[in-house]
Amino acid sequence: MSQMPLDSPAPVSARAVDARIDAMPKVGLNRAAWLALMLCFFFANYDISVLAITLPAMRDEFGLTGAALGYPVTWNLVGYCIGAYLFGRVADRYGRQKGLTLTIAALGVGGFLTAFSWDVWSLTFFRFLTGCGMGAVLALCSAYIGELAPKNQRGGYLSRLYMVGTVLLLLIGFASLPVLAASATGWRFLLGFGGLVLLVLPLVNKNALVESPRWLVAMGRAEEADGIVREMESRVGLPPGGTLLVEESASAEGEVSARALFKAPYLARMLIVLGFWFIFYVAMYGYASYLPLILEGIGISTSKAILVTVLGRVMPLISVIAAVLLVERMERRTMVVIGTLVFAASLLLITLDLGEGVATAGALFSSFGIAFMATPAYTYTAEVFPTRARGTASAIADGVGHLGGAVTPFVVLPILTSFGARPASFVMVGLLVIAAAIIRLGVRTRDRSLTDIAA
Repeated sequence: MSQMPLDSPAPVSARAVDARIDAMPKVGLNRAAWLALMLCFFFANYDISVLAITLPAMRDEFGLTGAALGYPVTWNLVGYCIGAYLFGRVADRYGRQKGLTLTIAALGVGGFLTAFSWDVWSLTFFRFLTGCGMGAVLALCSAYIGELAPKNQRGGYLSRLYMVGTVLLLLIGFASLPVLAASATGWRFLLGFGGLVLLVLPLVNKNALVESPRWLVAMGRAEEADGIVREMESRVGLPPGGTLLVEESASAEGEVSARALFKAPYLARMLIVLGFWFIFYVAMYGYASYLPLILEGIGISTSKAILVTVLGRVMPLISVIAAVLLVERMERRTMVVIGTLVFAASLLLITLDLGEGVATAGALFSSFGIAFMATPAYTYTAEVFPTRARGTASAIADGVGHLGGAVTPFVVLPILTSFGARPASFVMVGLLVIAAAIIRLGVRTRDRSLTDIAA
């Protein structure tokens, strides 16, 4: 299929489906679909968070030392990158339903099999498989919601899903502690629990997680798109908005190759979001991995450092509530910049030797900044690309961006161990300021149709 430039005129039917979806008072999905999306977000973030608390138990059981201790983590991130690309391409070429099905299956099967690991190599392989699923599920779900939500509600729906997921993660986090304490194999139950995401698969059907009508139109299947939009209109109490002008969309939009995303006219947008995520993740993974060491390095006791790290997990709930209230009132990129700079300023509070109380406040507000920018950042990443490339582009941006976490031990850790906590923190602050400057260069997206944004 021939490729179409980003600024080519959109087919009339694409603007028609835009207008009809944007006219809806809410997303026309049923409760089963919302349950499925909530579970996807929860289990993807659950697997990310549970690894940190189970790694010590896995280390003890398998005798992991030195480089072997990093194998499951490193290959999980490699899988994240590979899965993001593969499943993103599937979602763009064969549909959002097929992409979601495969990424959910990889996430669930990988999590379930991890519970049965028998040595470091099986553990590493199963973490790699789980990473393949993690790599696309958040990006594809964000893109999916954006394609089915009215233009003035895309960020709001995504924020509310994150808020529910944050509450569940907080509750599960506390509940996991007695599981780990009760048995040396408690980590197996916690990781195996992640396999329950497979319960979502039956909900990827014609009634719950339906195919994206915007993708169907882009593929020249306007009649199918019209049927789905009519069902959505009926569900929200609107009369059918008319056909999608099938006769004017007989030819599908051209397929966009992954290589084309790094050429004009896609190059600028890809470099902005990919550059932001990569640099941001170098700093964020450095902070998340070494916060107790940083706090100890500036004179905060070990017990106090661990307490601050735990309390920091409560702050995201507050920031997610703030994001829900503001995400449709502010530009998405502006919220990302604010959250990133709050994170950077908090790191400065930790490192400027202004007292233990100020450092503690900085540690808490750094978690606030990270959570505040997460929802608008995922929303923005999916919004800035056209339908025919959205799955691939947003998954690559987040997936390859996560490789920033893989290089963190080679950037932040050597500085931390050789020069101390403050120089390491200053480096992370500088990276965050650069990331904020990069995302600020992006296009405006709030309250604009996806077709207009892509033009």
